[in-house]
Amino acid sequence: MPTEPWQGVPADTVPRKRRLAARDARAAELLAAATELFLTRSYAGTKMADISAAAGVARGNVYRYYSSKDDIFAAVMDRMLSREMQTLDSELRDRDPLTALTRSLADMRTSRSLHRALHERLDHSSAVRETHERFLRWMRSMVYEVLDRHPQPVDREMIADLAVALFEGANAPRSPQRPAHELIRFLLEGVIARAGA
Repeated sequence: MPTEPWQGVPADTVPRKRRLAARDARAAELLAAATELFLTRSYAGTKMADISAAAGVARGNVYRYYSSKDDIFAAVMDRMLSREMQTLDSELRDRDPLTALTRSLADMRTSRSLHRALHERLDHSSAVRETHERFLRWMRSMVYEVLDRHPQPVDREMIADLAVALFEGANAPRSPQRPAHELIRFLLEGVIARAGA
C-alpha cells in the first residue's frame, strides 16, 4: 500500500482533498524558502539542498514538487509577477495606467538580481523562458493600456518594443544606474506629448 511521505500513512486511507491540500502547502513552503534564498543568496548561490533544508523537507522529496532548480526559480518569478498584478488590481485600480506601470516596475527593483538570473537561464530552461515571456506580455499590455488613454497615431508595437528593451537593458548586469521605471516613464510621456502636439 503506497504511503505519502509527508504524512506517513497509507495514501488510500487519507481523503484525496487532504492529500492535495498537504501537497500544495508543502509546495508553497518550498516556494517561500526558495524566494528568500534567491533574494538573499542569489540564484547561483542557492542549491536545491539549501531550499530543502530551509523548508524542512527531505532533500530527495523536493524533486516531487519541482523537477529542477530552474523550475522552482520559474515558479518564484511567476509568483512575484502574480503578486504585482494583484497589487495593481487592488491598490492601483484607480490610478492612471502610466503611474500603475511605473509603480509596478519600481516595486520590482528589489528583485533586480533575479531578473538578471532569469536572463542567464533563458537558454537552459523552457520554464524560465515561459515565465519571462509571461512577464513581457504583461508589460506590453500595460504599455498598450497607457497608449489607449491617448488615442493618437503611434506605432504601438514599436513603443512596446522600446519599453521592453529599456526595461531589459536597465536590468542587465553592469547597466547604468538610472532605474528602468524612470526611463519608461520618460519614453511614454514623450510619446504622448509628441502625439498630442
